[in-house]
This record gives sequence, structure tokens and C-alpha cells, in this order.
Amino acid sequence: MLGIFSRRKQARVTVGTRYQNADMSLLVWEVASIFNGIDGTPYAHIFCVSDTSRRKTVAQSALESGVQYKRVPQPSEAGV
Repeated sequence: MLGIFSRRKQARVTVGTRYQNADMSLLVWEVASIFNGIDGTPYAHIFCVSDTSRRKTVAQSALESGVQYKRVPQPSEAGV
């Protein structure tokens, strides 16, 4: 029961980190920049690696939670 609430937060969002949509793993998104919005919420500008004209702004919490986006391990994180 405690497992629901003890989900470990992923590493902080940084420029260059890549994510995949949890439901559509074919698209890989990379963080281009991070900033605080006028509402005080931290956001990230992300772009699609395979089509850099596709860009969007998402809350950093959406990337960190691991629900909507899954972090793509960097080579150093994958033990390579």
C-alpha cells in the first residue's frame, strides 16, 4: 500500500535530457531550455529529436513524475 506514495522522483530536468512519451515511445523529446513561468511554475521547452520543428512547452513536474514522459537513459546512466 505504501508503494503508491513512495514513488521516487526522477533526476532533475536539465538541458539535453531526453524523454519519450509514456504512451508513444517512438517519439523522443529533448529539453532545449528550462525557465520559470510568470506563475512561478518551472517549465521546459522540448523538441522532437526526429523533427526539430515540433516543439512544445511542458511543466517540469510532468517530466519529473514519470507518468506522462519516461526519461531516456544517457549512455553514462545505462552503464555503457
